[in-house]
Order: sequence, then C-alpha cells, then structure tokens
Amino acid sequence: MLKEIFDRRSVRSYTDEPVSREQITELLHAAMNAPSARNAQPWRFVVITARAKIDKVQELLPFNKMMLEAPLAIIVSADQEAAATEGHSYLDCGAAIENLLLEVVNQGLGACWCGLAPIEKNILDFRANFGIPDSQIPMGVIAIGHTNKAPTPRVDQYKAEYVTWIDD
Repeated sequence: MLKEIFDRRSVRSYTDEPVSREQITELLHAAMNAPSARNAQPWRFVVITARAKIDKVQELLPFNKMMLEAPLAIIVSADQEAAATEGHSYLDCGAAIENLLLEVVNQGLGACWCGLAPIEKNILDFRANFGIPDSQIPMGVIAIGHTNKAPTPRVDQYKAEYVTWIDD
C-alpha cells in the first residue's frame, strides 16, 4: 500500500483514451469502502463522461484546465440527510476521495482532486449544473484519465518535527 501512497500524484495531463466502465466501477468500490462516522456512508457520486459536461466543470472552475483533457470527472457530494453530522460528512467524503485516488494509482491511471466546499458559489453552481439535490453538499470533483506522461516521483514527506510522541 505504501507504493500507491508514494506514487499518488496530482496529474493534470491525460490522453483521450476513455476510462472503462469496469475501471470506474472499481474506483467507486474503493471510494465506498472508506470509513465513515457511525457507518453513515453519506457520500454520493456523479460520474461524468459526457465531454460537454466535463467542459462545464472547467467553465465553473477556470483554474481546472486539466478538465479540458480528462475523459472522466467524478463529483463527490455529502448527503446531509444520511450524515452522522455535517462536520463528519466532510471527513467521510475526504476518506472516500483518498480511497478513490489510491485506486486510480493501482489501475495505472492519473487524477487530480479539486475541492468545492465550503465555497458557497461552488456548491450552488454544481448543484444547479449537475442535478445535485439541495440535501447534498458537493465536496470535490476529480479529473481522471490515462496519463500523458509519467508523474515526477514523490519525495518522502515525513517530517519528524510534525510528530509529538507521548510514551510511558
């Protein structure tokens, strides 16, 4: 598992090769097997393969130029009616997104996650343009595809000064 963790990078350049329905389903299996507070599983997913709708993501978030190349986008939302609490739903969706990102690496794909919440404009825009109910908070959108080039290897981010040890 450390290999996938260390190999996970934010990828912003993709080929036009589509991601298969089977691959997408495996990504969703990984996401939905994340831990959640009280096992509430508040995550909801909008899978977008339609080119015009992926381009709409980039239009709403102009800094997301990678969406113009990505053959797949997945919006992750937190269903407040299912959540243990609103605060926990943010954490639950973050865990689901990380599981999905690790499965992206496992499949040899690339991805870049962009946060939406808590910015109100993003929440309202994504609800209006992607049929997300008012009971859901769009948390993030992930561009996914086959990478154009191998990502730069990651340098281990461990920093001893970020750790406090409490021993007997």
